[in-house]
Parts: sequence; C-alpha cells; structure tokens
Amino acid sequence: MKNKWNIIMIVVIALSLVVIGCACLGLFGQSGDPGLTVVASPEQSKPMRPGCFPDPTANYIPLPETENLAEGKPVLAGAHTDVYVSTNVNDGKTDTYWESKGFPAEMVIDLQDSRSVSTVAVLLNPSAIWEARTQEIAVFVSTDGEHFTEAAPAARYDFDPNTGNRIRIDFDTVSARFVKVVFTMNSSSRTGGAQAAEIVVYE
Repeated sequence: MKNKWNIIMIVVIALSLVVIGCACLGLFGQSGDPGLTVVASPEQSKPMRPGCFPDPTANYIPLPETENLAEGKPVLAGAHTDVYVSTNVNDGKTDTYWESKGFPAEMVIDLQDSRSVSTVAVLLNPSAIWEARTQEIAVFVSTDGEHFTEAAPAARYDFDPNTGNRIRIDFDTVSARFVKVVFTMNSSSRTGGAQAAEIVVYE
C-alpha cells in the first residue's frame, strides 16, 4: 500500500511540474511574465542585423557594385615583409594583407584581358585596431605590361577605420590589361613599407 501511495504522489508531482512548465512557456495562452511579449523568430537564409543596431558599414567609402576585375588575377611585386605576400592583395579577404619591404613599392595586376578601367581602390582591414594612416599612391595602366601611362598622379590618401579603412581613386576611363599601383609613403610607425589588404579594380 505504501508503494502504491508513493507512485501516486510521484505521478501527481510530475503532472504538476508539467502544468507549471507549460504555463511558463505560454503554452496555455498566457505568459509567465505579464510584461513579456513572445514573438516568432523571422525566417532568414543568412545572418541579419537587427534594425535597432546601427550598421557599422554605413559610413564606409562606397565602392562600385560591378565586378572586381582584379580578384584572383596574377600579381607581380617586389620584396615583401615576412609572410605578407603579394597574392594577399586580391584574395578577396581583408584579414590578409601585403606589406612591401621599403619604398617605392609597386604592385602590378594582370587583368588577363584588355578591359575598360576607371576606378582603383585600396583596402586595409576595417578593424579599429588598424589605426588611421596616410599612404601616397599613384596608378598607372598598360596594354602590354611594358609601357605604362599615368592614370592617376601620386597623391596622399587617408585610411580611416571610421570610413572602412579604404580609399578610392577614380580617373578617366582607359583601356588596360595591366594596372600598376605605386606606393611611395606610409605614415604608420609600425612598418617601413606599403600596406594593402585588397587592391580592387573596376570598370
């Protein structure tokens, strides 16, 4: 008889816990907390930023929405520092970068076909740990890889993490297969050479 009562008490306690749990989860149409609003999660196929959070890229210098002609193409450059090789400039990632050994530093990208070109942009890692700096840059173009003409003269450009640590160089549209970017100064005290996470080229 004692075992029978024990079983009955266990069943009663278990049912009570189920009822309490359902009430807390709102399965009976009521929330355990009257100040709590339960909403269904939205359907999404990729990570989404809640509207209440500011977009960290809102102030980034905009880039053309067309194809990046430089990504994955052959590159040629002089000596680099440590593991920061030239192929990092067009691997599609800003968490890898190229760093030259000294100045002037030239980076030549072979587009593998003559294309109309009007914009070159240089990107650094947008993280704030990459503090603001200034680099002096010029752009040259060529159809044969030997004879280059100036598309944009040397000028100093400010890289700022608040604007995406990127700069954009626009010039009159030219036909080119080879794009040469020449760096002659970097204000960062952490390096003695040029730096670029990505060099992107657009029509």
